[in-house]
Amino acid sequence: MFTKMQTLINDPDALEQLYRRNKREFVASFGSVFAMHPDSILLQAWRARLEYGQSNKQPRLSSIDLIVLVGLCFLAGFLLELPLPYWAGFALDKDLFFSRYFVLIPFATMAAFTLYMRGWPRKNLLLLAGFVLVPAIYIPFVPELWDDVFSLACLHMPFFFWYAYGLIRNGQRWRESEARIEYIRFSGEMLILSGLLLLGGIILFFLTSSLFDMLNWGNYWLFKRMGTFGMAAIPLVAAWATDTYSAARRIVPLMARIFAPLLLVLIVAYMLAMAWNLAALFHERNTLQLYNILLFFVLITVAFTLTERRQQGNGSLVNGMLGWMLAATLVLDVVGICAIGWRIWEYGGFTPNRLAVLGFNLVVSGNLTVLLRGYWKYWRGNVSMEDVEKVLASYLPVYGAWAAFAIFVLPWIFRY
Repeated sequence: MFTKMQTLINDPDALEQLYRRNKREFVASFGSVFAMHPDSILLQAWRARLEYGQSNKQPRLSSIDLIVLVGLCFLAGFLLELPLPYWAGFALDKDLFFSRYFVLIPFATMAAFTLYMRGWPRKNLLLLAGFVLVPAIYIPFVPELWDDVFSLACLHMPFFFWYAYGLIRNGQRWRESEARIEYIRFSGEMLILSGLLLLGGIILFFLTSSLFDMLNWGNYWLFKRMGTFGMAAIPLVAAWATDTYSAARRIVPLMARIFAPLLLVLIVAYMLAMAWNLAALFHERNTLQLYNILLFFVLITVAFTLTERRQQGNGSLVNGMLGWMLAATLVLDVVGICAIGWRIWEYGGFTPNRLAVLGFNLVVSGNLTVLLRGYWKYWRGNVSMEDVEKVLASYLPVYGAWAAFAIFVLPWIFRY
């Protein structure tokens, strides 16, 4: 049903016929289709039609869907709890197995449930199989003795699988800018819901632990089992909740508006402090790492704010603030690249960490440059906000390519 609705999204007569043939499946698939095409006037009309008179009713899973959801959550937790994969012939201890597959397994179950809810589209299913099997087979071949490159590969896995999930989720539509922009919005909402689920899980965890202490029962198994199963289930539940309820759709632009001016003040303060003590950035590794974390969070805030500008309307204050944030962050990034280049020159050439930091900064600087250029054109009235969004969307594959390079190529360049 999901695939048919996708192909008939611009055909009102065909959608009506599809609805009359099987109303239950149509309603069940409509939420996923609408999440991918929120700007479609036809789908907005269908949403108003389907939700008319049902404002107090909440969408819910069928019994089979709920069983599949819970089953995949338990499967993810169970796989992460495998002590030793002896059946595969690898002598891995539990901590090492966990570090290798902690991102892959929840990603696989999350993507599998998304495709299940959409009727298992064949091409998307092939993408899922490839993005799961290739890393699963490859990861054990990176020796843990290569401490630096092994840590860098694990660090880049969330970014790689984030991009992979967007590709699997959208399939052939991934080539469209609108699909990528909607995925960025989805990612922001899912991130907030994941944080709320994590906070609720932590509260539940400590309440349960305190209750066990009062009863003089051992609670070690809580730390050993409950935490793993909960962390494995959060991405899957958050993705489903975002698709079904879109509860955070209003929260994402609000948080972006709150944190954008705070980050702008932080950037200006950091630039003043950096000008006062520029040598620390060039000589101290921890300062450079904190510097890159700041750049990353600023870029995320700008991306989420830009993707919501079309829905929120124009505002000279927000436009000016975003423009100054982009310009100031680009200046900081250029200074950071100079600092990394100086460390490479001064301390004996490339190392895995230096190459990874340099590559990340170059990727970010490229993104900031094209965004600032597009935003300047928008500021002068030469392009629309939709054109700026297309610039942002067109750059996403660069992040996917860099993450893939850090995981599949970088370890074999240095081998330590």
